[in-house]
Amino acid sequence: MKRQHTRGRRFFANKMHREMFFIVFLASLVPTVMTVIGLFYLIFDITAEQVGIPEVIAYNIVPAAQRVTSILLIVMPIVGLAILTFAYQITHRMIGPFDRIVRELDEHVEGKRQGPLKIRKNDKFFPLVDKINQLLGKD
Repeated sequence: MKRQHTRGRRFFANKMHREMFFIVFLASLVPTVMTVIGLFYLIFDITAEQVGIPEVIAYNIVPAAQRVTSILLIVMPIVGLAILTFAYQITHRMIGPFDRIVRELDEHVEGKRQGPLKIRKNDKFFPLVDKINQLLGKD
């Protein structure tokens, strides 16, 4: 079975990348959405508490609610896109080196490659590759 080089792919390299991405994305997005909803509720709850007359509440809260909703409809997609971008970058930095390590180890097992595994200095798995290279050097 020949492995494809996945570096040029635009989105997800494999299933593991997709799973990690959604974990990081949801871990960022859920607290953000909960905070927005909490602040939205808090603002209008405090306003309603301060003004005790129902007609005044409706007169003051409805325009404020419309304005806050408009702002949130503009800001939330931008925040969501930023979270998507950061989640993708974080997961790509982990999955890219992982795939390379697996591919190079497969080549060693098949006898197509000799010597140490090569990895970029900034890759997250550098300590692991260092230990694997020590094991490969013992042969």
